[in-house]
Amino acid sequence: MRKLFWKLFPPYEVRLTVEEAKAFLDQSAGPSKSILEPEVVSIAKDAEKTIYSVRIDRMKPDELALLLITNVIGRHLSSGQHHTYRGVLNGTGKDMLRVWHTAQKAMLERDFVTESEVEKDSYWVMEQVKSAG
Repeated sequence: MRKLFWKLFPPYEVRLTVEEAKAFLDQSAGPSKSILEPEVVSIAKDAEKTIYSVRIDRMKPDELALLLITNVIGRHLSSGQHHTYRGVLNGTGKDMLRVWHTAQKAMLERDFVTESEVEKDSYWVMEQVKSAG
């Protein structure tokens, strides 16, 4: 019953996370926005997980939104779907990579991650880009 109620009337945490994700993608994403936004919003609308992340894990809604965005982009870039050929991204893939770097920078500026975590994640995503396609 709660799941149905939450679908009709999303909790405050879900609304904030969705708003933050949409705002970030509106500012940062180009052609990849139409691919990323529905996925990120869909994940954020999983009320149980979003509420758990905000209330129990003590994540801020903007932190969760940025994390969801980077995770979705990482999944896309490692799929090979946005490559011209192995290691070379097409236009949408390049935009996703740019948005990914922008999100990482925003997370670093807001002290959600450390520089070493950003370096580690950057290395991982570049390896995914090189090996996929």
